[in-house]
This record gives sequence, C-alpha cells and structure tokens, in this order.
Amino acid sequence: MIEEKYGVRFTVPGVWYLVDRLGWSWQVPRTQAVQRDEEAITAWRTQTWSAVSHPNKR
Repeated sequence: MIEEKYGVRFTVPGVWYLVDRLGWSWQVPRTQAVQRDEEAITAWRTQTWSAVSHPNKR
C-alpha cells in the first residue's frame, strides 16, 4: 500500500522502524463497540474465517 500510494518501497522491519520513529504504536480499543454483535462475530469466525484461512480445506 505504501508503495502504491507514495512510490516508496519498505521492508516489513523498515515499516515498523518508521512507525516507531513517528511515535505511533499498535493500539487496541479499550472498550468494545456498543453495537457489537457477538452472534455475527462467531458466525464470521466459524464460516468465513475458516474458509479464508484454509482455502483448500472444504
């Protein structure tokens, strides 16, 4: 994405180094969304994610 948008190529460690230099970090929300639908999430994990993570397994 970086190369497509800016025409500059970085390695994965290079991206992490740049992110760290900018003072950014991996962030996880402290709270969950009010409209979170646990049933939909469970269905997605069992159906969609299993198909995507193991495309040859059916």
